[in-house]
Amino acid sequence: MSGHLVALGDTGWLVWRDALLRSAGFPIAGLDRFADPDAAAAADDFLAGHLAEDAFDKVFADALDRAGAAATETAADPVLREAVTWQNPSVLVSLDGLRTGKPQRNVRRRDREKALLRYWQRYCAKSETIGFFGPVCWMRVEEGAPPLTVAPGPRTVRERRVFFEAWAVAAVADRLAEDPDVRRWWPVRPRPHVGVEGQTAVLPLVAPVPLSPVEAAVLALCDGRPAKDVADAGLLRTPDDAYLMLDRLVERGLLHWDAGLPLCPRAEDVLAERIAAIGDADARDRAEAAFAGLRAARDRVAAGHGDAAALGEALAALDAEFVAVAGVAPRRRSGTMYAGRTLVYEDTTRDVDVVVGTALLDRIAEPLAILLRAARWLTAELGAVVGAALRELYEEQTGPVRLSDLWTLSQGFLFTGDDEPADRVAAEFTRRCALLFADPARVDELFPATEPGWPSARVHSPDIQVCAPDVASINRGECLFVLGELHPASTPVDSALFTAWHPDPAALRAGLDDDLGPARLRVLYPANFPRQTGRTRHGLDGPLDVELGVGDTDGADLTRSVPATACWVSEVDGELVVRLPGGATWPLLEAFHDLLAAKLMDSFKLLAPAARTPRVVIGDLVVARETWRTTVAGTGLADVTGERERYLAVRRFRERLGLPERVFLKLGTETKPCYVDFSGPLHAQVLASMLRTARADGGLDVPVVITELLPGADDAWLTDAEGRGYACEIRLQITDPVPHGGGA
Repeated sequence: MSGHLVALGDTGWLVWRDALLRSAGFPIAGLDRFADPDAAAAADDFLAGHLAEDAFDKVFADALDRAGAAATETAADPVLREAVTWQNPSVLVSLDGLRTGKPQRNVRRRDREKALLRYWQRYCAKSETIGFFGPVCWMRVEEGAPPLTVAPGPRTVRERRVFFEAWAVAAVADRLAEDPDVRRWWPVRPRPHVGVEGQTAVLPLVAPVPLSPVEAAVLALCDGRPAKDVADAGLLRTPDDAYLMLDRLVERGLLHWDAGLPLCPRAEDVLAERIAAIGDADARDRAEAAFAGLRAARDRVAAGHGDAAALGEALAALDAEFVAVAGVAPRRRSGTMYAGRTLVYEDTTRDVDVVVGTALLDRIAEPLAILLRAARWLTAELGAVVGAALRELYEEQTGPVRLSDLWTLSQGFLFTGDDEPADRVAAEFTRRCALLFADPARVDELFPATEPGWPSARVHSPDIQVCAPDVASINRGECLFVLGELHPASTPVDSALFTAWHPDPAALRAGLDDDLGPARLRVLYPANFPRQTGRTRHGLDGPLDVELGVGDTDGADLTRSVPATACWVSEVDGELVVRLPGGATWPLLEAFHDLLAAKLMDSFKLLAPAARTPRVVIGDLVVARETWRTTVAGTGLADVTGERERYLAVRRFRERLGLPERVFLKLGTETKPCYVDFSGPLHAQVLASMLRTARADGGLDVPVVITELLPGADDAWLTDAEGRGYACEIRLQITDPVPHGGGA
C-alpha cells in the first residue's frame, strides 16, 4: 500500500490520508431565529378545530412581529452584511430597508424579508466552499488516532485570499491589446483544436483548409512566441504585412493572438508575466501602470474583511477602476445567487485542525464498500455502453478516424435525447439498488464488476456527515453516519479550489500518480463549458500530462496541449485507443472521462422517484434520507395569497405529506436545495414565492423534492473557539484496490 493511503477496514478499498472538511460559515443556531414552534402549534390546533380563529389570529400576529424583529436584527448583522456584500451587493438595499425602515408589513417589506432569509438559511445550513461563509479545511486520516480530534483556533477563518475571476483578467488583457505596441508582444499560437499538416489546416468535421506556403510558414512560427518575433522573421515583405496576415489567420479561426491566459486562479500572474515581457519600455510602462492600479484596488478589497462598509466601498472602487482599465461592465450574470460572476472572489480556510482516526471510518467501512462496489459497477457499465456506441460511430467512418471527428459526432448521439446510453444504465443501476437495499449481502451478485470502466474511474469521493452533538459523543461511538453524496470517478484532491490550500500539493500529485499513473489526459473545454470554472478545474499538473484541444478555448499550455485533430483513433488488441502525435496511446474512454464523470454523478441515483421513499440504512450509515416528491401544482401553494392564508396552507401541506418541521427542499428549476422550516412564517412566504417563480419558469409540473434534515440542527459537533456549532461534512477520496485492466 502506498504511503498516501490507509485501509478502509478489511474491505480492500483504500482511503486517502488527505481529506477535506467542508462547512457552513455561520453557526447553525442561526436557523432558530426564524423558527416559531408556538405559531406552528397554534395553526395546527386551529386547523384541527381545537383553537378559535381569533385566538389563532392573535398568535399569528405575534409570530409575525417576532419574525419581523428577527429580520430587522439579522439585517444589521455585520457578518451577514459582509457575506452579502461579497455575493450580491444589491441585496444590501433590502437589508438596509429592513434595518432602518418602518416595521409595517407591506409588499416591499415582505420582499426584503424573503431576500434576507434566502441568504441567511444558506449561510447557516449548507456546507459549501465559497468565501468565509463556506471555508474549507484539509484534514488527515490516521491509523491509531482517536476516532475524531478537533482543535479549533481562535478565529473562524485561518487564511483568506482574494482572486480575480479569470474572465476579468482576460478583459483587461484584451483592452491592453487595443494598444498595438502592447499587442505585438502578446503570444500567437494555433487555436487548440486546429491542427496544421503541411500546407493544410485541419478542423473537426470540415474539409481541410488549404494554406498558401507563406501562411503555412507563418503558422509554423506561431508556437506561443510574441507576434513581434513572427513579424520580424522576414517571411513577408514588411513586419506590417506580417501583422496583417496574423489578423487574417485570427479572423479565419485558425490562430489566437491575445494574452493567452489560463482559466485558473493563476491568470493574474500570467498576465503580469506577459506585461513584464513587453520589450517596448513605454508600452510596458503603460500596461504595468494600468494593471498595477487594478491590482492595488483588489488589495484594498482584500483588506476590507471584517468591515462590510469598507468592503463595499473597496468593491465599488474596484468596479470603477476596472471599467476605466478594461472598458466593459464589471459584472456577468449579475444578481444570481449561485452563478453570478463579479470581478473577484474570496476563498478561505477554516481555523481548525482535524484528524480522523481509522477507527471512525471502520464503523462505516462495510456499508461504504457496498456502495463503492456499486459505483465500480456503474463505471464499468457506463464505460461498456458508451464504448459500444463510440465503436459503432468509429466503424461507420471511412478511412482513418480523427479523435476530433469522433468527439464531435458523439456529443449529440451520447449526451442528448431521451434514450441516451447513460439513461439506460442509470435506470438499471437504480433497479439493482432497490434489490441491494432489501438484502445488502447480494452486492457481489447484483454488482459483479471486477474493475472500473476506464483508468480514471478508479477513484471515488463520498461526502460523509456525522450525526452527533459533540466530539465526545463521536469518540464514545454515540453517533450516526449519513452519506451526503457519492461522486463516482471524482478526485477532489485534484481541484484547483482545494489544492491551493494544501501544504504540499506535490505530495497530492505523487499520490495521484500512484493511483492513476504518471500522466493525465486532460480535455481543454470551450470557455463557456458549463461544468468548469477557474475554481473547479484541475489543480495538479504534471510534466507528462497532455491537454486535448477539442474546441476553441483560451489559455492552452502549449508545452502539453495537442489538438484532437492530430490524434487518431484505432483498434489495438480489440480495444479502441487514442494515438497521440508522439505515439503514446490511451484508452478512448479516458478522453471522455470528464463527460462520463458528469454522467456518473447524474446516474448515481440509489432510489427510484416516488411520492415517498423511506430512510435507507446499512449498518451505521444512512445511505438515503427519507424523501418526499411532488410538483408545484401538487403543493397547492403557488396561488395562495395573504400571509395568514399562506402559513395555514403550508401547515396543511406539511400535514398532508407527513413532513418534519425542518427539511431541505429542491425545485426542478433551481440549482441547489434550500433549507425550509415549516414552523416559520417567513419561511412560508419564501416557499410560496419560490413555487410561483418555478411555475413561471417551468410550469405546474416542476418537480419538488423534499428531504429530511439529517444531520439535524443539534448535530453540530464542529465548533469554533466560542463553542458555536456549524454544519459540516467530510469529503473523502477512496481508491479502488483494482485498477482498470486489473493487476495490483
